Amino acid sequence: MSPLETADLALFETSRTFYLPIVRLPSNLREAVTSTYLCLRAIDEIEDHADLDRRTKVLLLRDVSAACKNHDLLDLQRLTCCQDALPEVTKRMSEWMRLAPKDVESLIWDVNCAMSKRMAYWTLRNWRFSSRLDLDSYTFDVAGNVGVVLSNLWSWYDGTQTDNVLAVAFGRGLQAVNIMRNRKEDLTRGVDFFPVGWNEGDLRHYARQNLSLANSYLEALPIGPAREFCRVPLTLAYATLQALQRGEHKLSRNSVLRLAGSGVDGNSAGTETVILVNDQDEIIGVEEKIEAHQLGILHRAFSIFIFNPNGELLLQKRAATKYHSPGHWSNTCCGHPRFGESIEQACHRRLREEMGFDCELNEIFSFTYRAELDNDLIENEYDHVFIGSFDGPPNQNYDEVEAWKWISLESLRADAHLKPKAYTPWLKIALAHFSEKMNGLNGAFVRTERMMTHESVSIASRR
Repeated sequence: MSPLETADLALFETSRTFYLPIVRLPSNLREAVTSTYLCLRAIDEIEDHADLDRRTKVLLLRDVSAACKNHDLLDLQRLTCCQDALPEVTKRMSEWMRLAPKDVESLIWDVNCAMSKRMAYWTLRNWRFSSRLDLDSYTFDVAGNVGVVLSNLWSWYDGTQTDNVLAVAFGRGLQAVNIMRNRKEDLTRGVDFFPVGWNEGDLRHYARQNLSLANSYLEALPIGPAREFCRVPLTLAYATLQALQRGEHKLSRNSVLRLAGSGVDGNSAGTETVILVNDQDEIIGVEEKIEAHQLGILHRAFSIFIFNPNGELLLQKRAATKYHSPGHWSNTCCGHPRFGESIEQACHRRLREEMGFDCELNEIFSFTYRAELDNDLIENEYDHVFIGSFDGPPNQNYDEVEAWKWISLESLRADAHLKPKAYTPWLKIALAHFSEKMNGLNGAFVRTERMMTHESVSIASRR
């Protein structure tokens, strides 16, 4: 077995969150992140060890820090291999360091040195937090700084630049969720990571604050390995928060693999996730698409209305194979943004996938609605409405769209009134808002029925 294969096995045995995103990384970056993760996990196992007393932990962590400061593989091997009580991932820390690419080896030594030293400090202090300031300091030391290290690795690999403040929040948000997930086990071993006076609601709020900034970190990353890597643990963090609020102890391994496997290129309705939001459109979690529709949970969506220069709306008839509302007429295109994907990116993606063209799009309003569908499914969506202009025949995807046609809004309203069951519920609800919203755009359009021209239109008001 090669050193990398050995490391992959260790990853699989130690991390449900990071195994898949790490092994998917391209060569060289994969070795760098694998080395970094397994070394940090080795250090973490010393801090968390149930059978080592605090004094032994502190001394060992300080010695490991010194070995890493000196880049001394032999000393590192001596310190870890001779401790029979330590788990395999810690005993083999020197192996993980040997995986590091030479031109980034110094960075990984430095982060291991700093992490060991910080772990020794918090172990000596018995992980006592009197305030949020202490919690911020701890989560920076054990996770926020890791976010910065990852950002340095992205830059080393392909020049990707990031905001370190957001990188810290990325690490902090993940660590806060881990604290909540492991609360019972930590209390059993006499450790309480909650600041004095804090309850689960306080820490949940802290986690969501940092995860919100982590969203910005993810969205700022270009399409590529760094973005896909960060998407997975952030998806799992939100899913874990949802599971904890449902009273579940943690996500099952199958759930983790399913969520981690629903990548940005997945098309199956059974594996894709949707973004769960509150009534302010703030992200509160992720859920499988089908389950979200079975439970009727509020989630983020978009609806696109494309007009030709005559003011006619392009309608699509949903394919008979769609998992809900098959054969119904609807607006030009609709869908759900994926986690880590902006609404605008999702709109352009789906417009190309369903109708075979793309154009400039502008958001004009948003609304929430709830509607019971066929097959015992429920749509409960925070729907963002976009408009655009296109003059020509679409190139429909027959797996998504059975037919299409251009129609005036006046004719559409009349037909939807006569044959309401022929149309999707969100289309009819959006139409009820449409005239009011369009008339409120302060002259951006002269009249709804002939509003679109070949020139790009500036939208004065979004909502």
